[in-house]
Amino acid sequence: MQGVSRIYLDTNIFIMAFERRDETSDRLAQLLAAGDADAEPRFVTSELTLSELLVTPYRQNDDSLIEAYEGLILTSSWLEVLPIVPPTLRYAAVLRSQYGSLKLPDAIHLSTAIGANCSHILTDDRGIKDEYRLTHRIYGRTAEARPLTILRPDEPTLSSLLRSLAE
Repeated sequence: MQGVSRIYLDTNIFIMAFERRDETSDRLAQLLAAGDADAEPRFVTSELTLSELLVTPYRQNDDSLIEAYEGLILTSSWLEVLPIVPPTLRYAAVLRSQYGSLKLPDAIHLSTAIGANCSHILTDDRGIKDEYRLTHRIYGRTAEARPLTILRPDEPTLSSLLRSLAE
């Protein structure tokens, strides 16, 4: 897969990789393991991901899954976890103003990915569609971020990503 630099991982990718048991979860586990070899993290997510991941384990009193997710998100060297800071929230608002159907958590994920200079976001969220371009005019200047391409966790995409990371 050409043009892949940094990949933002949406919350549902972690859930698919660690809570399901199927071919897709196996491929996602391979993909995340491939990122471990990089000196600089190729995968990025937001602190919001941790909060979203913990809802069901807290509801089900699943302490082992809580500990697993906290360990994964807070200590993985292959994953850069970015804080939610005021510029992220402002750009999330800009995205929501440009893409009316976008929900706030999705806009925060997209804004974080764009701010981290990710080329792609891997997500199974069907509310996140197409390609996102952040264009904002402030103080008489127009600022534009590179477009963010959506990837779905299907077999062809995951195989292509694995080949790309192996190169």
